Amino acid sequence: MNTIPNFDGEEMKIPAAAVQKTAAPEPSLINAPLLIILFIILMLVFGGIYYWYTMTIPGQDLLPARPTDAMNNEPESTTAEARTATADVLSTSNELDAIEADISSTQFIDLESALAGIESELSAAIEATPVTTGQ
Repeated sequence: MNTIPNFDGEEMKIPAAAVQKTAAPEPSLINAPLLIILFIILMLVFGGIYYWYTMTIPGQDLLPARPTDAMNNEPESTTAEARTATADVLSTSNELDAIEADISSTQFIDLESALAGIESELSAAIEATPVTTGQ
């Protein structure tokens, strides 16, 4: 039953129904050269951002958020700290006698002269600021 077909001398024909013509593939918008160019542009953008970031922070020397004692030019800093420490000593009581004692123990040394100095500095700063018209 297993006989091998013999096709010697016969012309082979392809059936017409089996032949299917496929359309040519449409060209794709995304191809290798375009992807390479986009990758190079992306690398240039990231490189520029990195270069800009390293130039804006030279040496990565960030200043501390609060000035140190060496950076502080205030001549009476120990006096100011002592006054602040004494001002913080208040009673936690809500009795009238304790509140009166806290008020009477608060010292307003040189308050008028300090306020006058602040006011003169502010008025000098205002006078030094140029006035612009909104036109």
